[in-house]
Amino acid sequence: MTTAVVPAMHLRDLQTESVPCNLCGATTTSPVLVNCGLTIVRCRSCNLVYVNPRPTEDALRAYYALPDLLDHKSWSSYRRHTARQLGALWGERFRDVQRWRSGAGTRLFDLGAGYGDFLHVAARAGWVTTGLEFSPAVARVAQEQYGIALHVGALETVDLAPDSLDVVSLWHVLEHMPDPRATLARLRQLLQPEGILVIEVPNIAFAVRRSYEYPLSATLHLYHFSNTTLSRTVHGAGFTVLECDNGNTGQLCTSWLKRLAKRTVHGGARLAVTFTGQNVSDSIRLYARRRD
Repeated sequence: MTTAVVPAMHLRDLQTESVPCNLCGATTTSPVLVNCGLTIVRCRSCNLVYVNPRPTEDALRAYYALPDLLDHKSWSSYRRHTARQLGALWGERFRDVQRWRSGAGTRLFDLGAGYGDFLHVAARAGWVTTGLEFSPAVARVAQEQYGIALHVGALETVDLAPDSLDVVSLWHVLEHMPDPRATLARLRQLLQPEGILVIEVPNIAFAVRRSYEYPLSATLHLYHFSNTTLSRTVHGAGFTVLECDNGNTGQLCTSWLKRLAKRTVHGGARLAVTFTGQNVSDSIRLYARRRD
């Protein structure tokens, strides 16, 4: 086990608790890395990689409520991208979702809505949109930028009727949730029969990832999924997986050279999936349907 050197991000001060594997319930793990005072482990039973002990839910709420959260690297770097880059990213994501559900009046809930970019694109297409953000500071930006009033806080506090949604999206959010299976089970209740779930997460098998050098971002990744562990988690929460393929964050690099390199890697990752069946892209995009 090695120790990564990263800037202090208030993480080592958070209260923690030990938890079993969220996928299979096992408690036997192998240590992978210590980062910012938190230990990342691999379940010996199912290979899910996660933080354990992990910050308690109270600690996480306090962390996301930090007034200086927008100054942390991952949040501030996102806003340095151009409007064209962000438009390309969210436009690609929305067009891809439309392969599974489309049409004006489609009811969308975006969990971890961030600055509201995806909701803004969907609303312009006539979708009925709502979303939840965990950080008050980030939600204020969505209000100021797009006039979107996001719910703020825990998923359990959102007043949505069962079977009331057509699409639920989680763009690089599930890896932050303390209990992914419980989160997905709650979202399943909100989706109408045949409702669509879309998830994108970082891919632990990314071909050019420098091992686990940066497994925790400033927004605190608690889980690190592969195609297999993500699919099993979603299926176990009551969904039928329709597709589990490469994600695409290739637009999000401030340097044109880095964008070109990332798109080249993404293209190569697509070929790898075609010929080997292995996803070595930087992210995983999964679509699933509520299973009754």
